[in-house]
Amino acid sequence: MIVAISSLTVASGCGSKVALESSTVPTPAAAAPAPTPAAPAPAATEVSTAPAADAPAAPSQSYFREGVNRATSAVNIGKSAQSPDDWKLATSRWEQALSLMQKVPASDPNYATAQTKIKEYQQNLASAQQRVNGVPRAAASATPAKDSSGLVAQIPIVERRGGTPVVPVTFSGQKGKQQFSMLFDTGATGTLITAEMANALGVVIVGETIATIADGSQVSLPIGYVDAIEAGGLRKEAVLVAIGGDVGLLGQDFYGKYGISLGSNSIGLYE
Repeated sequence: MIVAISSLTVASGCGSKVALESSTVPTPAAAAPAPTPAAPAPAATEVSTAPAADAPAAPSQSYFREGVNRATSAVNIGKSAQSPDDWKLATSRWEQALSLMQKVPASDPNYATAQTKIKEYQQNLASAQQRVNGVPRAAASATPAKDSSGLVAQIPIVERRGGTPVVPVTFSGQKGKQQFSMLFDTGATGTLITAEMANALGVVIVGETIATIADGSQVSLPIGYVDAIEAGGLRKEAVLVAIGGDVGLLGQDFYGKYGISLGSNSIGLYE
């Protein structure tokens, strides 16, 4: 199950000031020297509380961090987008993220990473703009007509691993269509593909998420979009997938709204 976790820690401190007193000892009256002219008072020195000239050296770092933050926001909006207005908001976030990344100077340690992300953000901006212009979104994916029993898809089982069905799944990405064998994992809320699958499909990384793995530990995984996922005649477009592990998992984000019937040789999805 993919779970997003965040934490914030705030630190505080205090200081104290100690005043020191001095005392003078009177000298004998007979030894009083002749008064000497008082030395001129030193010129007043103006003390500025403004930060030093090199203090605000963080703007370039802020450009990179803010760019990543805006991109993450765009990804989250795209996950739940249901209308052109939603995609307009996602488009605006991608434009902001792209603009910020383009401002990262060559002296910034994140400059090389920023150049890679500029290309990624340009591609995701173009994709979001297509959604605004009416390209069918995931909810409008093509599905086969259901029969009288309500069956909408029948996914063949090619093998089982530890009792879990393994099914053939076809992905569409920037590098075309490819089929992979994946675990049909009813315990996975989201679809997970391996790094090899992502490379083969040309998946563009748009952010990251926190995933809880089998032993209960949590790991950070990159996420990106695939153009479409197909299995058993069911198709869904613009699917956000996590990338990691050594085996792919077909999650509930693909088939979750359907009833499931597990057979010995196939899996039926019903409405």
